[in-house]
Order: sequence, then structure tokens, then C-alpha cells
Amino acid sequence: MPDSGPGLSRPCPSCGRRVPKSVAVCRCGADVPVVESEVMDIEAGQRGGLSLANLAIGVLLLAGVAATGYWSLRPSPEAAFDAPPRQTAIADVTSPGHAQTAPGGEPSAERRAWDAELAKAGSPAPAPIATPSALPTEPAAALAATASLEDVVSRAMPAVVLVETSSGRGSGFFVRPDTIITNVHVVKDDGFVKLRRMDGTTLTARVDRRSPAFDIAILKLVAPSAGQVVIPMGSANTLRPGQEVIIIGSALGTLQNSVTRGIVSGVRQSGSATMVQTDAAANPGNSGGPLLDRNGVAIGVTTMGFRDQQGLNFAVAIDHARAILEGRPAGSATAPLALNDLKSLTPALPSESERALDEGQRGFLATAAAVSRAADALDSDWKSFRQSCYTSPVPGSFSHEWFVMLTPRAVTAAQVPAGSCAAFVIEFQQAASRIGREMRDALEQARRAGVLPGVVRDALRANRLEFDGWDR
Repeated sequence: MPDSGPGLSRPCPSCGRRVPKSVAVCRCGADVPVVESEVMDIEAGQRGGLSLANLAIGVLLLAGVAATGYWSLRPSPEAAFDAPPRQTAIADVTSPGHAQTAPGGEPSAERRAWDAELAKAGSPAPAPIATPSALPTEPAAALAATASLEDVVSRAMPAVVLVETSSGRGSGFFVRPDTIITNVHVVKDDGFVKLRRMDGTTLTARVDRRSPAFDIAILKLVAPSAGQVVIPMGSANTLRPGQEVIIIGSALGTLQNSVTRGIVSGVRQSGSATMVQTDAAANPGNSGGPLLDRNGVAIGVTTMGFRDQQGLNFAVAIDHARAILEGRPAGSATAPLALNDLKSLTPALPSESERALDEGQRGFLATAAAVSRAADALDSDWKSFRQSCYTSPVPGSFSHEWFVMLTPRAVTAAQVPAGSCAAFVIEFQQAASRIGREMRDALEQARRAGVLPGVVRDALRANRLEFDGWDR
């Protein structure tokens, strides 16, 4: 019984059993006198017991409030990176609501004592505060992975084309399914040009607009393809020195989709034109191709480079091309694009290789003109021969029909009547062979001097010397 202790009962006068002071009748039926003062003490004790229980409950509630406040004020795991190491105070160790562990991982003496006190009060001990083993890390998808250089180039290549004109070859790139950007100095005065894709297919494009002041030409396709890959246009205004860039183009007019990589060396002004200086190699034939940033966005149109000046190449800012496409003024410049404002970059004297190139080019042009005059002089003799001695059809098509004599065994003395006709064939073959040797020597010297294939091709065409047998 709750009140069966010595101080809470009294003996029965009849049977001797101890009877609680608050009970007036014993089990044997005898009356046990009740003293009022004792009953008041018992009630007071009961009230005191209730107060102690209430006090214990209150302590538990306060402990819960303290724990809640601790978690609400506890810094987040992210903030823990920046917060200085927290110094543990004595109050933290002795406060009842703080989870304490001994060095070996067991609860400390203070914690065990606290748990025992709570157990006496009839309430379970609070669970230890969970300590995470590691702070949570930032989600992996928070920052998008940068595409590899190979992926950037692979995406851009189908949009870059070789531009073939009557005067040479260059590069260009699609910015819309029906729109290609290139240089004015690539298309020159042509009204239509041929585009050669990476897969070898060809298209015909019309020269829609020219801006010589910025060396930008806009081409339009006659029959665009809806699935054509295009290169997005960015801006040179956001470029920073050291930023990685890529050039794609047809180096030397023959090595289609050649890729070079470098950095932005600076952003310069040439009159009203904004020029992107880069050390990415820009060889002849790259003109008109895109200068791309690391994300494959066009930031310039490759325009020019300085021979024998290592890593000194320029692209006109794509902003000028965008303005032309949108029908806005591309700038106030009126003269053809040149680096007039960058005179300090222009070599004062030509280099040795540059002089050799110039001399080789001039020598080849002079030889081509001389051979052309000699070829014209043989035309009349050939015409007389054809009328008198050789009336059979001539196999092939040549700028000068007598070029057939440069083809081995195409026309021989045995194929014509004996006498003067046979003698003419022998004499004519000797003259044709001299011209052939001179032309082949000139082509070899031009190759060694580094004369561009486009210059050679243009010279042969202009002098009516086109012949696929020069390299035999």
C-alpha cells in the first residue's frame, strides 16, 4: 500500500494490525480512532507528492524546449564550413539536455546521472543527439559538366563549308539553314559560289550582301535544308584575354575542316572594326571560317594573319556580321578592312621567306604570261596542220587544241601522211615539249616558294594554260 510505512499507519487496538491513519475501521471490524491532525499531515503529504510529480514533468518539458531551441539555433551543415571551431563551455557539459559521451563512446558520468534522475521521475531518458558522420555535399547536378573539346568541334564541323569561287577557295559557316557567313576577299566579285560540305556534297549559294569595310559577305542558299547544322552567334564584347578559342576552316584551300586551338590575345580596334587577336593558327584558306569560343559559339570571322609572325592572327568580331544580318549598321567604316590602326604590328621589312614567296609568285606569273604568248603563236601552225594533214577528231578538250601533242602517243608521225606532214609532227612535238618543260619547271618553282594553289590555278586560267598533264 502507498501509506503502509511506519509513519503513515497506527496499530489496531483489537487485533494489533497496522491500519493507515486515514482509515477509521480495521479489517477485524474494530474501530480505530482517527486523529484530525494526522489526516491533515497525510493530505499535505499527498499534495506535496503531486507537486513533486508536477515538478518532474515541468523539468522534462523545459528539457524538451531547450533541445528544440538547440536544434533551431544550431548552424546548418553548410554554415559549418564557414563557422569557426566551437569551444565547448562547462555549462554545455553539465546541462541536462546536452548529449554527452565519454572518450570511448560510452555516456559520460554526468549523462548517466541525468538519465538516472529521469528514470526516478518515471520518464524515459532522452535519445542522444545524432551526430552526422559527414556533412552533406552539394548535389552533383548543381554545375553542368563542360563539353569536351572533341564534342564542341564535332558539333560545329557540319556547319563549316569550303567556299569555291572563280578566284580561289576559302571557308564559311552556317548561322541559319539558308545563310552562310564568309569574307568579301573570299568571294570577291562573284555572284554565285559553290559550297562543299564536310561529307563531300556541294551546294550553290548566292552572294546576297557584301560589307568590304568589315570584310564580311553573306551568302544565301538556293535550296536550304531544314536539318542543316548551324553555329550560334555570340559577341566579342564579353571576351577576355586568355580565353580559349578554336578556328575551323579549309587550310590552304584543300585541307577542309582543319582545326586549330589557341587563346584570345586581345580585342583590338581597326577604325570602326572590332578585331579579335588570337594565337590560334589561321592559314590561307581559313579565311571566312568561324572563330569559336569553348562552347562552340561563333565570336568572330577569321580574316587575316601575319606571315612569319608566330601566333598573330585576327578575326573580325561576329557582332558586325550580326548587325548586317539584322539590317543594322555594322559600323561607320567605309574603306576596306585593314589593320591601319595597328601599324606597330605590321612588319617594317618583309622576312626572308616572305621575300621568297613574293619573288616566286612574280616569277610564276611572268612565266605563265610568256608561255601563254608562245602557245598563242603555235595556234596558227596547228590550224594549218589540222586542215592539211590531220582531220581525225582530237581526243579530249584543251584550252589550246594542240595541247594534245603533250599527251604521249596521242598524235604521232605514223598517223599522218608521209612527207611534210610527218616532218611537221616531229617539229611541232619538239616545240610543244619545250613549252611543256618550261611550264612544269615554273610550277615546281612556285610550289617550292610556297605560292598558293589558288594563285597558280587563277594564273593558268587567266592565260589559257589549263591542262591536267602539267604534272606528268
